[in-house]
This record gives sequence, C-alpha cells and structure tokens, in this order.
Amino acid sequence: MSEQHQRHWLDILIDGLSTQASVVRALALRELQQRYGRANIGYLWVIAEPMMLATVVSMLHAVVSPHGDFGMSPYTFMLTGYSIYIIFRNTFNRAESALHSSEALLYHRMITPFDIMLSKSLVETIGCLSALVLLQGAGIMVGVSEMPARPLYLMGAICLFSWYSFALSLLVGAYSYRIPLVGRLSHPISYFALPVSGAFITMSVLPAWTRPYMAWNPMMSVFEMARYGQFTNASGAYINSGYVVAIAAFSSYWGLLAIRRVRKHIHVP
Repeated sequence: MSEQHQRHWLDILIDGLSTQASVVRALALRELQQRYGRANIGYLWVIAEPMMLATVVSMLHAVVSPHGDFGMSPYTFMLTGYSIYIIFRNTFNRAESALHSSEALLYHRMITPFDIMLSKSLVETIGCLSALVLLQGAGIMVGVSEMPARPLYLMGAICLFSWYSFALSLLVGAYSYRIPLVGRLSHPISYFALPVSGAFITMSVLPAWTRPYMAWNPMMSVFEMARYGQFTNASGAYINSGYVVAIAAFSSYWGLLAIRRVRKHIHVP
C-alpha cells in the first residue's frame, strides 16, 4: 500500500516538474521571439549580443596589455571575467520590467511570476555561456587562449554566479513592481558593481588591507573560482564557495517570498 502511495506521489511530482519545465521553455522561446524576432539572424542575437561586447573588451585589453596581467593571457582573463559578469548585468537589469511586461501571461493559471523570472534568467545565462564557449574556442584556434585547466571549477563558478544573479533578479523584479525607484536604481548598481566585482582584478593584486573587506563580496569569490578553473597558475586561496552558496540561498529564499507577496498586487488585464 505504502509502495503504491509512494509511486503515486512520485508520479505527481514528476508530472508537475515536467509541466513547469514545459511552461518555462515556452516562456523562454516567447522571450526570444519578442526580443529578437525572426529578422536577420533572429535568435542568434542572444549569443551575438554578449559576444560582441566581450570581444571588444577582451581585444582592447589584449592591445593595452599585450604581455598579460598576473601571468595570465589577457584575452582569456578579460573574456572569462566579462562574459560571466554579463550574466549578472543582463539578468539584474532586465528584471526591473519583467513582471510589468508579462502581466497578461498571468491570466493562465499554470504560469507564475517565478516562471517568468526563471525563463528570462535562463535566456541570459545560456546566451552568455554560449558566447563564452564560442569566443574561447576562437581564441584557442588562433593561439591566444587555452583550454580550462580545471573545468569543473569554471562550470561551478558559472552555475553559482547564475544562481546568485537569478536570486537578486527575483528581488529586483518583485520590489520594482511596486516601488519604481528600485527599478531605476538597478542599472546604476550594475555599473557600480563592475569595478568591485572581481571581473577585471584578482584578490592577490589588491592591497592586503582591502582583502578582508573585498572577501565579503560574493562576486569576488566567484571570479576567483572561475580563474582557478581556467588558469593553471591561478590561486585558489581566496575561493569561499560555501559563503557564496549561503548568500545565494538566503537571497533566493528572500526573493521567493517577495515574488509570492507581489503576486496579489499584479492586476491581470
């Protein structure tokens, strides 16, 4: 009897997850269609857009510092940092109008604000990750980049950063719906966060007295982890993945509560 009950419970869970996965996939395709349409290269813009930005920044840095910083390839150093940072910047900034622009979708009972936020975050993450892979491959072919030394660390850093960015986007999406000032501040915050994020610097080159303060910034630990995964001679001394997981988990919990509360204030047309 208990076995039958357990199988029934599992069936319900699997069906529910399958339905929500289909909803999120449909929302992601709708997001791509709305943003890029079918004109020109269509959906490929989701990769081309971050790829162009990352290419310009990486090439500029390679020209300004041809011998490399910190004993690492300047092209790969900037590519890794900027490509990953774009995940946060795009996810964080676009969360501001996410619920306002998709209010009509909530007419369908199976679509929730969480699904809308998750689909937009997935589009940004997949686009930036694809751009990183393509540019990394191009760099390897022309001899200015190399394969990741510790791929699991690099993938772990990207996953952690995507999770952290998504959690913050829940907060921005929920609070900016009722407080427009929050939405207006999101863009300046993403710009100010760039120089202290660790995307373009490492902890080892910072003055010693600043390191304890910078260690409180979860982004610094993520980028230290990404570089440890990419470069053979990178140091893993400043990686604190447990701290990043705790911050991301807390932000996710807070974001989920905020999204749940804002649901009753959304007026479906």
